[in-house]
Amino acid sequence: MVEARQLDALKQNLEAGQYESADSSPARLSHPLPYQMAPRVLIIFMIISCALLVLFNYAVPFRRFFPDGDLLFSHYAGNYSVPLRLFILSFFVAFASAVDGSWWVRVAFGLDLVLSFLLISASFDLWHFLLGFYTGLQISHIAAQLSSALVGFLLFSLILLERADMPLPNPAPRGSRYRLTSLVTSLVILVISAATSAWVSAADFPIIANLRSGALLGGVNVGIFLLIPLVFFLLNLLASIQNILRKPGPFAPDITLIVPTFNEAHTVEALISATDQAARSYPGKVTMVLVDNSSTDDTERRAREAFDQTSSLAYEILTEPRRGKSFALNTGLAHVKTEYFARLDADTLVSPDALVRAFAHFSNPHMGVVGGLAIPPGGGPFDGPRMIEILLKMGYDQVALGACDGIFGIPGMFACYRTKAARDVGGFAIGLNGEDTDIALRIGEAGYRLFVDPQVTFISEVPRTLNHLREQRHRWFRSIFHVTARNRQYLFPLIPSVRGWFVIPYMLANTARRAMAMPLLLFAVSFLLLHDPAGGSTITLASVVALLLGAPFLNALLAILINLRFKAILYLPFYILFRMLRSYFTLEALLSLNFRSYSAKLGEAVTPVEEGPGASGVVVLNAYRTS
Repeated sequence: MVEARQLDALKQNLEAGQYESADSSPARLSHPLPYQMAPRVLIIFMIISCALLVLFNYAVPFRRFFPDGDLLFSHYAGNYSVPLRLFILSFFVAFASAVDGSWWVRVAFGLDLVLSFLLISASFDLWHFLLGFYTGLQISHIAAQLSSALVGFLLFSLILLERADMPLPNPAPRGSRYRLTSLVTSLVILVISAATSAWVSAADFPIIANLRSGALLGGVNVGIFLLIPLVFFLLNLLASIQNILRKPGPFAPDITLIVPTFNEAHTVEALISATDQAARSYPGKVTMVLVDNSSTDDTERRAREAFDQTSSLAYEILTEPRRGKSFALNTGLAHVKTEYFARLDADTLVSPDALVRAFAHFSNPHMGVVGGLAIPPGGGPFDGPRMIEILLKMGYDQVALGACDGIFGIPGMFACYRTKAARDVGGFAIGLNGEDTDIALRIGEAGYRLFVDPQVTFISEVPRTLNHLREQRHRWFRSIFHVTARNRQYLFPLIPSVRGWFVIPYMLANTARRAMAMPLLLFAVSFLLLHDPAGGSTITLASVVALLLGAPFLNALLAILINLRFKAILYLPFYILFRMLRSYFTLEALLSLNFRSYSAKLGEAVTPVEEGPGASGVVVLNAYRTS
């Protein structure tokens, strides 16, 4: 167990602004977002969407050409719920109105989004018309609407990747190990899940009828909820079987722990103490390389004093004058002399058996990266919902994706690496958000396995203020775009891979969906108030609640039960509210992207961005112990 004094050090409130760093908003790729920008987008969105809803529901010419109340150029079978094409178009225009650039940049970006979406939608409708004309078959309204939403989400992400300022592509070694078997596994799971979802939707089960009539499903077809959760559930079952068959043997090599620090005087002593405790039970030699990234407090002095109190850690203290966590990590990586290492955030307290459990997995010669389960320290306003988020993302989704070699990234609070693999892919990416995701993705695509073991636990700091949470989530939600842009070669590659063809597109579309969640809620409520009741829509307040909250609630509950963290059930209502706050921060994060390159292409004058402090070498302080 982590000692109470160590935990208390982690729980103390941070001083205002202390959490901000050079990584909060990479200068060339993003900018600090004014608080009023997201509300401005929502207001513009409401004006546009309400105007379109009134036109398509009550203006006679529009009703004549679009009797379904949406921008559909073909007739689809059955009733519809929400006119999702109108929603997508309204969001595109509202978002484009607030991007970083002049009015002409915003107009050009908005036209790119709108015209691309209209062209794809019209092409889909034409195909559907021809299908019906020649075969008599018709697709349902719900299928057409879901297709429109998926196209809108993915198109939005891809055009952002193309138009916003992004890291340049950076090649890395690629391997074919696991690729064929992983693809086959993924396709089999998808087929089974789709077939089961279709069968359950068509079957006349009383329990399904009861759920559909309630708020949990709200009259929505059960197949919408079942497909993706069933994919992850089956993959988790497969992962459990794989873990039994691939149980690691005893393996405890000498290791190095890289710890980048920037103004961490309040946590560094607890970090070193907890790590020393874990090192006592680890058979191999443990060396900590602490890299101070130009702290302005007394981080280095407190670290030196804490090291003097340890008994099982060899250590080295370095300083890296170039601001940015990746600079510090690469400096530490250059000093690694062991075959395996871990990166450890300065606000992380590893459990006493974390090192033993994590590095045992490297008994597999193809293991590249190992991650674990972050536990909130407790006592903060966001710790409860964060616990559920961790159980769902790290203890459930990541475990599932590991079964088909589809893990996209492993969080850097505590992640263990094969040193050669990390160096072969170029180390940690500099000048972007998501360096931990980037290196794990590249190592995985180089042919190594990525693995998350929920039994490897560590306590990691959770923001205790809205401003800190906002800064953290802006970094995290921009990272999917930064990492994908830097690794474009993995997106839809000629030789298919699970990550390139399924996981990365899913992550991009899901980030776009999350950014649109709050506008969708506002749109659905507006539609309930403004739509023509005789228009054929099946929408109800229950269906709105179900679409936004039903599936996340069920997934979170399943993740809690599988990880046997039953106390977390108490935080489910707060988690649902936390999801909406997270969605709002996703919208803000995407609005914080720069469009300077796009502006320059359109002939706009662009102010150059300062490079920041230059490299001046690595300074080794007079603090070093070898045993």
